[in-house]
Amino acid sequence: MQKTGLHGLLRILLLNSAKDLFKYKSFLFLVFFLILADRGLKRFVHVDTAALALPDLKALGSASANYIFETLPGVMLALLSDYRTFLLAGALFLLKQLISMWPSSDMRRMHRQERGSFGLLAALLTIRRDQILWDALAVGTICLLLGLWSLAGYAATSALWRVWPGTGCLLLLMAQVSLFLPLVLAGFSYSSKLAVISEGSFREKISLFLDLFHIPRVLWPSWLFFTVRIGLESLFVVALPAAILLYVERFWLRILAATLLATPVYSYLKMASFKFFLEIYRPYPLVRDEYASYYDSLDKEG
Repeated sequence: MQKTGLHGLLRILLLNSAKDLFKYKSFLFLVFFLILADRGLKRFVHVDTAALALPDLKALGSASANYIFETLPGVMLALLSDYRTFLLAGALFLLKQLISMWPSSDMRRMHRQERGSFGLLAALLTIRRDQILWDALAVGTICLLLGLWSLAGYAATSALWRVWPGTGCLLLLMAQVSLFLPLVLAGFSYSSKLAVISEGSFREKISLFLDLFHIPRVLWPSWLFFTVRIGLESLFVVALPAAILLYVERFWLRILAATLLATPVYSYLKMASFKFFLEIYRPYPLVRDEYASYYDSLDKEG
């Protein structure tokens, strides 16, 4: 099996991702969600432009630090004792299935040459119950790891806060948690992609999933790729489209502008993430066998 170099990886992520997007027209599905988002923002969010003056950042940081280190522990204990917290967690998991596992199932069929131009419904129907249960286990694992990482950082910065109650403690905690966020996004992404693989046991897939956190050839490229993705997604999929939906008055103008900005970028990042996953996990027989025809076509291109 041919190893993909940097030039080949860039070709796969930049050119092949764009080619497949136009071939399968997956990004058109997201326009519907942008229209729903527009309706929700315009109905429930009222912007007072006079109230958008920047606050005193020093005072804001001090108040936030006091809240995080003095009040937050009690709030967290109250949330964990409220059954509605777990109902919300369940609802968020179902949302994750919609925006992650469904597209992963669709892209699996694309890369196995099993999909036509429009096959979203077929992709949904191919998802099995055991795949959803495995994805739930993987998501629970990444949430547990994030919780332990954050708790360790909180314990250290909280102890520092008792000695030196400054805003720097909050900034240090934010930096520590942020370092782990690319791996959280990678874990959420890889979980659905491993879940939809047709073969492999629970244990075998979990072993591959956990390699993200301790195998350097999986960990560091994933951390770098998803750090870049977080930056691009935050700007082009969240911040700029939200500003357009809030401030542009004409309905069709703001839908067109937000769609042309957010939809191609988000779709492109989803496709590129799938192809990146296929490269990172290429050495593993479970993944290589599932996408044998795709890898063969890449080798012929190379």
